[in-house]
Amino acid sequence: MSRVTAIISALLICIIVCCHGLLIITVITPLPTQAQRDKNARELKLANAAITDMQ
Repeated sequence: MSRVTAIISALLICIIVCCHGLLIITVITPLPTQAQRDKNARELKLANAAITDMQ
């Protein structure tokens, strides 16, 4: 019985670790990327406005 409990516990720990890794990859990592994308979009709008003003 203790062997079955150990196997089930090990599987649960592996599942939790894998879910945590997926959470980091899908949710936490894109946040700085989104901020960087927004910053680049603002800079692009400013550049386009400057080019339009020059014409």
